[in-house]
Amino acid sequence: MIRISTKEIADILKYNDSKAIIVEKTPLLNATQFKASYSVVNFETKTKEVLTKNAYLLKKFGPIFQNVIETIPNFVQCNSAILYDKRVLVIYPNGEAGIFDREGELSWSGYFTYHDEVVNQLALDGKYYWTICPAEHCAIRYSAQTMQVDLRIGGKESTTFINPTHISIDDGDVYVCSHGNKVRKIDGMNFTVSDYIQFEENVKEYYKFGKYAIAVLSSGTYLLEDNK
Repeated sequence: MIRISTKEIADILKYNDSKAIIVEKTPLLNATQFKASYSVVNFETKTKEVLTKNAYLLKKFGPIFQNVIETIPNFVQCNSAILYDKRVLVIYPNGEAGIFDREGELSWSGYFTYHDEVVNQLALDGKYYWTICPAEHCAIRYSAQTMQVDLRIGGKESTTFINPTHISIDDGDVYVCSHGNKVRKIDGMNFTVSDYIQFEENVKEYYKFGKYAIAVLSSGTYLLEDNK
């Protein structure tokens, strides 16, 4: 593992097959606000390069990004997905969500909940997207066509996921940070769940990019190659 940041992480996005965008928080003097710093991590050279804010916004929201950020000023701390039909779905940590049409107009806003508990995070899976419900200890797949629950894995009566904190997807398989220091994998073919990697400290977020991965741990953010 190579530590690539000791700062608080606001966002991580895939840039291309060999790079990822990382957004770091730098606290300002009043301590209640922060400055966002945008970088690209090169997996092969293990280096960080400065990225412009507009390049980040284009990757996150697509060509309608200007309209989106005029509607949601806090554009860093949400998850987003450009859906199969070019609509953009945005979800905040408190479950607040919105859908923007192809022109960038807000067509729907509301809250994602499951059994009256907050649903958050976002991992796009073709015409579906995955989320987590931490209080219900489960991962939930929604249909992007109907915006209805399609599949749920785990639950309060199960130990499949305990207090999940993050969900991501790579090559059809889904990765869930759970049990404090574990990442568990949902097989994209048969939806079986297995332990994938375990850390010696809490893992807050985990993103897999082929043979590389980025893990946000208590002590910092690390780049892994072949899970090492």
